[in-house]
Amino acid sequence: MKKLTIKLYHFLGLLILILFSACEDVIIVEAPEGAARLVVEGWVYDDRDAQTVLLTSSAPYFDTQSPSPETSAQVSVTTQNGEVFAYTETTPGLYQADFRGSPGERYTLTIETSDGQRYQSTPQLLSPVAPLDSVYAVFKESPEVEDEGYYPVWDFTDPEGSEDFYRWKFYINDTLQNLAQDILTFSDEFIDGDEINGAEFILERPLEEGDILTVEQLSINEEAQDFLNRIQQLTSGVGGLFDTPPDPVRGNITNTTDEENYALGFFGASSVVQESVVAGE
Repeated sequence: MKKLTIKLYHFLGLLILILFSACEDVIIVEAPEGAARLVVEGWVYDDRDAQTVLLTSSAPYFDTQSPSPETSAQVSVTTQNGEVFAYTETTPGLYQADFRGSPGERYTLTIETSDGQRYQSTPQLLSPVAPLDSVYAVFKESPEVEDEGYYPVWDFTDPEGSEDFYRWKFYINDTLQNLAQDILTFSDEFIDGDEINGAEFILERPLEEGDILTVEQLSINEEAQDFLNRIQQLTSGVGGLFDTPPDPVRGNITNTTDEENYALGFFGASSVVQESVVAGE
């Protein structure tokens, strides 16, 4: 088994807006509002006893209002062996079922909305995930990084002989770092069976001494990785007047009642391991 050290960085794009003009023009930007669509956000995890699915309705591009919750839906998850877990709406648009995900099991999400539309996800295999060998916070100085501080570094060993996809989540003092640039996924296509020593990630905000860093390592599949990467690319490149309006990001949810009335979002399954460390100790 060979050892391989990898550095996982995200790169922040630079947006340069040049407006040199002797006069001011009124620019009218027209963007189609599009049909409101169901937006699904749901995962099954093996490290918790309650699973959730969030349902909202998409809003037009220039709408400043928060997405409205999709209420009074019938939500369930079915295993490959036919076991059904019915979800209960606990708050508007948030549905919950009490069960723990099992590695090796496949899960399928089914949604029936109050207007009679039926949606279903592709079956999602909950694959096991490699354990974290160690997690530590390393102090980085300028000019190596823009902001001096502590950043997450971790080691793990990729299982040999299997196709594995990973996602990492980072928490500072129990707060998930949830910006688009904080999405980090990886495939073991070229490092199958290797020891990964010193994987690094440059957070938007570094840790200060005494902060508690928690790194979660999750198993995902290629379908989930593709969806998350498209979400990152889409949301990282918007914000300016002349940016291209976002395209709908279709995931793995199909409308079995009306194919044209497709949903957005994703339903997945993950095995999770985590380790924590205090910065500066």
